[in-house]
Amino acid sequence: MVDKLVEEKEEEILVLIMKLINILLEGEMATDLILSTPVLVRLNSYLKAKNWQIRKLSAENLGSISYHIMGKIATIEAGSITPLSEMLGDEIFEVRAAAIRALASLAQLKEGKIQIYDLDKLNIIIELLFDLDEQTRLNTV
Repeated sequence: MVDKLVEEKEEEILVLIMKLINILLEGEMATDLILSTPVLVRLNSYLKAKNWQIRKLSAENLGSISYHIMGKIATIEAGSITPLSEMLGDEIFEVRAAAIRALASLAQLKEGKIQIYDLDKLNIIIELLFDLDEQTRLNTV
């Protein structure tokens, strides 16, 4: 699936692939297997996609990968915090909710907290506590 994620040009198919990867990440050994692929680089590149569903699914998949400690470390090392932090101001609430969820997972490690703090995004994070979307507020807390 990751090979297809890397090669796919058609947005509708890409969305379906990302949804399938999201489901597959629920498997017990999924994080270990997926980290042996170039998935983090590709997901990071999709965080700036024009299609909001692709941005949202990329953030969701990074969040799912980062539930596992090795996934957190690899996601931080792949430089995901900066583009995820930039998504906090996205006009689409589903994208904001997915980005803050992933950042909450990455902030469980000291390095994640430091990177988020260094990006000077705390004011934006505080503003998200008053977001109109309940899930965004919950993820922010």
